[in-house]
Amino acid sequence: MSIQSAISGFFMLFAPVEEVAVAEKIYNGLIITNKVIEKTIDDTWKESAHEEGYQIAKDLILELGKTR
Repeated sequence: MSIQSAISGFFMLFAPVEEVAVAEKIYNGLIITNKVIEKTIDDTWKESAHEEGYQIAKDLILELGKTR
């Protein structure tokens, strides 16, 4: 990669775009990456998966209750 393409790519990230908010996507990606790193360091993946399973089951039951 040339220096010119790296610089232009960097500036394209922050150029105003109507459909895509690139800065927001980068920020959200950094937040998610930080959470993944914290869960890996704390070794809390098992607890999170267990809790997420309960949440999915609860949401499914609530959704089934609304359709009947």
